Amino acid sequence: MPSKTEQKEPKDWEMETAKYALGGAGVGLFVSAFQTAYAPRNGGGALDVFKRYGGTIWFLAAMGGVFAGTSAAVTQIRGKDDYLNDATAGCAAGLLAGLRKRSIPAALGGCAFFATTMGTYEYSGGLHGKMHGMTREERDEHRASLFASEEELRRR
Repeated sequence: MPSKTEQKEPKDWEMETAKYALGGAGVGLFVSAFQTAYAPRNGGGALDVFKRYGGTIWFLAAMGGVFAGTSAAVTQIRGKDDYLNDATAGCAAGLLAGLRKRSIPAALGGCAFFATTMGTYEYSGGLHGKMHGMTREERDEHRASLFASEEELRRR
C-alpha cells in the first residue's frame, strides 16, 4: 500500500480547478437561493438569485477553483501529496476571501485561518482519520506512542 505522501498519478491542475469551480458555483447557487428566499421582498422574483446575489455564486466558484487549482499545482511542483499542499491552497483561498472585503488584514487572517484549518484537516487524515488502513497492531502501537514518555520512545 503506497504511503499518503507518495504521488500515485499527477493531478491535472486545470481539470481540478474547473471541477471544483463548478462545484463551488453549485454551492454558491444554493446559498444565493437562500439569500433570496430570506431577503425582504421588493417585487423581485426568481431571477433575484442571479441579479441581487449573483456575486455569491461567482465568489464561491472562485474560492473552490483557487483552492483545488493551487492544491493540484503545488502537488505537481513538490511531487508529494500531503497536508502542506492543502495548507498552501487554503492560504490562497483565504487570501481571496479577505480580498473580497478589500482589506489586507482580512486577507492575511483568511490565509492563516484557512491554511491552518485545511492543513490540520488533511494532516489528521480527513474524513477517514489518520489510522485508516492500519492493521490492529499498527493502531495499538500508534496509540501507545501518543502516551509514551521520551524514554520509552528511545527504547523502541
